[in-house]
Amino acid sequence: MNSIIADLNAAMSKKQLVNIYLNTGDIFYTGYIETYNDDEVIIATYESSGLADGYVAMKTAIIESVERQSEDLDSIKEKMLIAKDEGLMESKPSELHFDTNNNLFPQILIQAYLNQEVILIHDNEAERFYTGMVKKISNDSFKFLRINKFDFMQNELVTMGFNQSMIIEFQGRELSVMSKVIGKVKEQNIAKTAESINNIIDLLNDSFHHHNLVEVRCRYNDHFFYVGEVIMLNDSGAILKVVDMSGQFGGYVFIRMNGIQRVTVGNDYLELVQLMKDQNIADNNASQPVLNDSREFDSTEDNLNAILTQSMNKHQLIRLQLKSGSNFLGYPEKIGPESMKFSLLDETVNFFIYGQKIPLNDIVEVGFEYIYAYLDEQRLRRKGDM
Repeated sequence: MNSIIADLNAAMSKKQLVNIYLNTGDIFYTGYIETYNDDEVIIATYESSGLADGYVAMKTAIIESVERQSEDLDSIKEKMLIAKDEGLMESKPSELHFDTNNNLFPQILIQAYLNQEVILIHDNEAERFYTGMVKKISNDSFKFLRINKFDFMQNELVTMGFNQSMIIEFQGRELSVMSKVIGKVKEQNIAKTAESINNIIDLLNDSFHHHNLVEVRCRYNDHFFYVGEVIMLNDSGAILKVVDMSGQFGGYVFIRMNGIQRVTVGNDYLELVQLMKDQNIADNNASQPVLNDSREFDSTEDNLNAILTQSMNKHQLIRLQLKSGSNFLGYPEKIGPESMKFSLLDETVNFFIYGQKIPLNDIVEVGFEYIYAYLDEQRLRRKGDM
């Protein structure tokens, strides 16, 4: 028994939360060992928020190390306890009934085919992940429909061998909801993208009045983009009611108008997210119970100042995006006419660095009242650090 298998065995027998680090790239997974054999392992995974997020299966050959104790794991366990105490909604996957004496990957693919599940699979030859569905199974290969979430006309049916992948994610939060609605997406959507300020304002204004979803790419934030509905719009900026990748309420974000690079409406991805949002509403999973998804904002007010002031008074964690590209999680200590002093969390999200001076004009985005910030805030409060 090599050291990796020994670590997997110990973690499973002791029911330990682990971080699994891979020997390629910066990918790692957090969760509990569900089952394993000498060649494969299935992990019941958890997000950094501490919320359950389906399964991942991987070949043991790509595992570099199994971490069974760390500050990161302690932090996630604390958030898992908060999620349980507060009755948060999780994507608890179905119980597995696989035979560990046989290869696990074919069993996963057969289950995905029979249940028409959307999965995420890593293709060794293409060296990338693909979202899609298993369409046919043969003795040593399968037909896989690669789904292009942004343009369904680009979907592609390919043949993959059972040994062509080292990682499969399945039954996660996004994948489970997507499985329910994927067949409803029309393939004739006509996307419209605006990059000039006048056209950007037109599309944002249309979302504000008609409640349709928009995709917003920001000038100073290359980490992610936003999908949501515009619920406040004025000359200084916009507030989006964000919809996350699984179609659930994802908090709010204020974006300065000069921080918006481009806005897109009408593409396949926005239709998919809208369908997922509608499905969550039907399933009573639209929003976590601790979040307020029905806030309103007055376009005649200074909303940036109001958001910062609320965070300061209540010590609510918010995420700031600055023109420099830096982003911070924390809360204001003192707000002046031109700058503020900000208490920001360090990289471990365990300790505050106090008194950071931030010019107000440098702030281009403020994310607030979203579940990740809420859980970190509650974790720090329980420890007496806020």
